Amino acid sequence: MPLKHKRANSMDMNHRDDGYLKHKDPRLYRRQSTTVEIQTPCFKCLRSALHCYNIVVLIMGCGALAVGVWLLVTDFSAREISVIVHTNLFEIGTYLILGGGGLIALLAFCGCCGTMREDKCILGFYGVVLLLVLCALCVGGVLAFTFKATLRDDMSQKMIRSIRLQYGNDVRSNSTNRLITDAWDSMQRKLGCCGVTGNISFSKNSWEIYRDGSHWYRSRTEQVPFVPESCCTPNADLEMCQGKKFMGPPSMPHEPGHPVNPHLYTDGCYDKVLLHIQQHSLILGAVALAVPLFLIVGVIITFCMCCKVKKAEGEGDEEIF
Repeated sequence: MPLKHKRANSMDMNHRDDGYLKHKDPRLYRRQSTTVEIQTPCFKCLRSALHCYNIVVLIMGCGALAVGVWLLVTDFSAREISVIVHTNLFEIGTYLILGGGGLIALLAFCGCCGTMREDKCILGFYGVVLLLVLCALCVGGVLAFTFKATLRDDMSQKMIRSIRLQYGNDVRSNSTNRLITDAWDSMQRKLGCCGVTGNISFSKNSWEIYRDGSHWYRSRTEQVPFVPESCCTPNADLEMCQGKKFMGPPSMPHEPGHPVNPHLYTDGCYDKVLLHIQQHSLILGAVALAVPLFLIVGVIITFCMCCKVKKAEGEGDEEIF
């Protein structure tokens, strides 16, 4: 074959191969275009930022989870606080923090997978769930501060009624009374108090509510003990604390100049439980409102990266002749 015909055939074959690549198999071009788009400095910056963000989110999620668990299992827990003050806002807020923290820690792994795979579906799911968690944590924070603001003066009357009517009353068959009894015992041990209001300087001492008006005392045939064991200090002499051997509180009101029973808590619980609730509500609210501020950054980074991946795929689908 002449050299001229060979060159013509070769050019014609190259033309057909080039047309085949462009028209019959555009996937090669799409992969190349996508790769070029993904390797831009902006995309690299977003990917690195999201990797670092997920690590921090994991730590913060575990921290929020730990705070929620601590509030539920500690002495005088969130459940017992709700029983004493007759409102469950604090308990609901605690469960929201607990669930939000656990979900955040789980989402951090999902975010790492989506970032490494550069999958717009995973990234989109990650961003949407972050928004939902953000809303849940905000609600938990609002409930914590609302609970702190709704503590009213009639709380002391509710506490008095619970001691008089429910403390130690049929605790074996009545689950509500058993929970209230356990809550009072936990609170008095935790806060170092006994009864509701008053102290040794008041005309009406705090511990007298058990002896003078409680079903717990009236339902017994024995005269002593005058107060439950939870009103006693750690390692106390129970006979001295509960009035079996000590001629004074709690067997009788304290009188000026008389010795104070060193084994008995002499302060009421009302003021102490208010301070305890305010401190724990502040912790719960701070966690619930600080984490969402950080989640907003993650939502922005995630959706920016998701849009970048979509843009890369869209440009990769274009055919160039």
